[in-house]
Amino acid sequence: MCLKSSISSSVSSTSSSKSDSYYQLLEAFKETHEEENKLALTNNRLKGLKNWLETRVKSLEEELDNSINDFENLELFTKTLLVSITQVLVKIAKSLKIKFFIL
Repeated sequence: MCLKSSISSSVSSTSSSKSDSYYQLLEAFKETHEEENKLALTNNRLKGLKNWLETRVKSLEEELDNSINDFENLELFTKTLLVSITQVLVKIAKSLKIKFFIL
């Protein structure tokens, strides 16, 4: 009878120990799963932000290229206009017989 009680107690404590281990593992899994879900949401938000930033950078690069082209065209126009004005001034000066120096 004593032996039977000892075996029963041993089986019971082993079963209890396994049950505790199972619930500890289950709790750890739940915590890990919750953390994974939070990280997945953060990752998705960051991917969306990355895509938006890449699109914005591309847009700004195109805008910069357009601005550079506009500046170069304006610079060329200004130089051409300056030459034309100088030519007109030279003609006026010649017609008025005025001498002046062009820098």
